Amino acid sequence: MGLAMYKQLMLLGLLLERPMYGQQIREVIENHHDLLADLIKKPTIYYQLERLAHDGYLEIRRETVEAPGPGAAHEDVALRERDVYYITEAGRRYFHSLLRRTLSNYTPGLNNADVDACLFFLHHLAPSEALELLTERYARMTAARQASVAQMQTLSHPDDAHLFVQDHKLTLLDAEISWLERTIAYLRTSPQVASTSVPS
Repeated sequence: MGLAMYKQLMLLGLLLERPMYGQQIREVIENHHDLLADLIKKPTIYYQLERLAHDGYLEIRRETVEAPGPGAAHEDVALRERDVYYITEAGRRYFHSLLRRTLSNYTPGLNNADVDACLFFLHHLAPSEALELLTERYARMTAARQASVAQMQTLSHPDDAHLFVQDHKLTLLDAEISWLERTIAYLRTSPQVASTSVPS
C-alpha cells in the first residue's frame, strides 16, 4: 500500500466512527493516534478528504456546529459553520477493502505505518477474519525472509556493506515475524475465532 492509501484508510476509519469536520479529525489524530500524527499533517488531511469526497467515498455537508475559533481564539467555542465529512456506502466498502488488503499483504522496503493504521481499526473485522489476514501476511513475510537469505547465499564473497544491509533487513523481518506470531497466538484465544490453520 502506498503512503496515500494508509492515510485514506486512517481518515475513513475515523469517519466510520462518527462524522467530523477537518479540525476535529486533526485533533483526534494528534490526541489519540500520536504514533501517526507526524505522518498525517493538516494540509495532508484536507487534501485527502477532498480527494476522497471527489471519488465518492465521502459526502461533505455544510453544517452549524459547536467549534473552536481559529488561532488564538481556539478556546472560544461557539456555533460556527463547518464542512462536516460523512462516509458513504462506497467509502465503507473502500475502507474494508484497504483494511483487508493491507493486513494480508507485505511489500519489502516499505515502512509499517500502513499496518499500524490498520491496527487502530481491527475491531471492524471479525476476529476470525483478522486472524486469517494476518496469517496470510505471516506466510508472505516468511517467504520474503527465505528469499532474502537465498539471494545472499548466491554471493560468493559478499563485502561488509552487503552483510550489513542483509543483517539489517533480516533483523527487521525477524522482529515483524515475531510480532505476527504473538498477535496470531493472541487472536487464537478469542472465543469468536473459528478453528483456523495458524503457523507454528
